[in-house]
Amino acid sequence: MKKLLFLATAALLMTACGNKKADDPIGDSGRTLRTENLLNNLIVQGDSGVYLFGHQDDTAYGIGWMADYANDSTIHQRSDVKSVCNDFPALLSFDVATQQQSDSLNMSGIPFFRIRQDVIAHFDRGGAVSLSWTIDKGNPSDKEIDRIAQFINSLVTPYGVKVPVIFRLRGAFTKQLWQRVHQRMADNEVVNILYAYANQADADEERYLERYPGDDIIDLLGVDCYCQAEDADTTQIADYTTRLDKSLTMVCDIAKKRHKAVALTETGYECIKTKDWWTKTLAPILAKHPISYVLLWRNAHDRINHYFAPYPGQPSASDFVHFYNDRQTLFLQDVNGLYLE
Repeated sequence: MKKLLFLATAALLMTACGNKKADDPIGDSGRTLRTENLLNNLIVQGDSGVYLFGHQDDTAYGIGWMADYANDSTIHQRSDVKSVCNDFPALLSFDVATQQQSDSLNMSGIPFFRIRQDVIAHFDRGGAVSLSWTIDKGNPSDKEIDRIAQFINSLVTPYGVKVPVIFRLRGAFTKQLWQRVHQRMADNEVVNILYAYANQADADEERYLERYPGDDIIDLLGVDCYCQAEDADTTQIADYTTRLDKSLTMVCDIAKKRHKAVALTETGYECIKTKDWWTKTLAPILAKHPISYVLLWRNAHDRINHYFAPYPGQPSASDFVHFYNDRQTLFLQDVNGLYLE
């Protein structure tokens, strides 16, 4: 089994005994020490050539199923990824944008109480958590930012530890919105957050940074790059690898100069139309760059042919198992001590 080797510090072990509360100290940055340690360990991962595998909405729904929100016995158990490789992703991600008709549901129809449960459960398993906020249009109000800050503040284990999260804006965000979000999070005393800035592939450095709010705000730099090939078109797949390689090279260079972590913050190939896409297309490019994680987009339960990770019987499933066994990919059973010094 692949192992991510971080030494555990006894004072920071996350085990609770009875009603005893765990220690959740604040570090030099004003964030919790676990949050600081997560950032440091993400940087170490990239430098050591291994990366976390992540999947959007992984435990909430998948192909042909959706969690029973009324029945706690089904919560946290099912995952398309786990059904294929018998392991959860190392990183789970959810979006905190709401539906217009209901503030209690996110943009994918997941109740926020369920997201909270899944985030805490995944943290208890030792995994990492990413939260995105999709900005469709307009200028979100301070009230809306405060709602997200309060949600992040509510991500607390029964033993009193705030779950560290990687937070990023996606969609129609601006530099000014990023700066306002950062200030409102501080005003709401959010101390368990890392900030990830991402932009689309194909941008040069100037365009990539045109919405960048500043080194004093951002902790991680990312890029979003999807494979758009139709019917396993080899030319379009080659175009994806070229774009991804070029974009990661640029972002890694920027991150090195600015002392930031790096990630492939969104990627995937809808329907995964080539059987060996994982080992022949994605893995060789990621192997060249010091990234901390890769995030695949969701497997929709309510849209035909809208999925980015394999499920049992999907043609690329066996190749995904080879990808899982690659020494560079880290799934949940491979991580140990992400929040420890």
